[in-house]
Amino acid sequence: MSKNINAASRLHTILSQTVGMSTSATSLAIWENVFQIQGEANDARKALIISERLRWLHQELEIARSQMGQANISENLYTAAFNNIEQALSTLLLSTTWNNGAQYLKPETLVALEFCSEILPDEESLIESETLDEIRSMVQELESLLEKTNLPESLITLILHHIELINRALDQYPVIGAMALREAARSAIGELIEANEAVKANSGSEEVSQLGKIWTKLNNAADIAIKADKISQIGTKAWAYLEHIVNSIP
Repeated sequence: MSKNINAASRLHTILSQTVGMSTSATSLAIWENVFQIQGEANDARKALIISERLRWLHQELEIARSQMGQANISENLYTAAFNNIEQALSTLLLSTTWNNGAQYLKPETLVALEFCSEILPDEESLIESETLDEIRSMVQELESLLEKTNLPESLITLILHHIELINRALDQYPVIGAMALREAARSAIGELIEANEAVKANSGSEEVSQLGKIWTKLNNAADIAIKADKISQIGTKAWAYLEHIVNSIP
């Protein structure tokens, strides 16, 4: 495992999971295993989910390519590997057997990618899997509360959207890192400020309280992980300010 955490290291971690997998299986099945897609029996829907995750990987690949260029590293040390990875990530291969994708992920390609992960800066700390699992459990508790809620329909819709934001960020985290959590929080804070009156009117409810606990834990995890001084701590401070607004006495 790379000592640095960055776009290249995340790519290397994910792509290395495909090593040794059956080349006679479909590419769809391989990526389903890698991305741990569960509870989706419909292949068409599954392909859409996997295609989105491959798009996230491709975006990280382009970030790594750009960063290597900015570092003035000779292109002949990584361009061929990056081009191979781009081919392996093609959604056109999903319906074919994995040997069509595996041919692009030979050991030398992964070694080159690992080299890039060591060259590029260490951007963040790893968020422990226990923390991510705890956030998922908290989301499940919130979903259970919503099954018997008396909240206004508009607030229920808002909370459900926030659950989508959180679940998406947790799915994105292995691919794009802690910034996935930060971007989700930014979207949520804007929506909560717009819906301030409805949130404040129901601030004593279990559902709103649970939502606040989830965002606070998620923001704390992101703040600890992200090392850029101008970015870290923004989410937690913004959420603390919002809590003050929501809980203030009219």
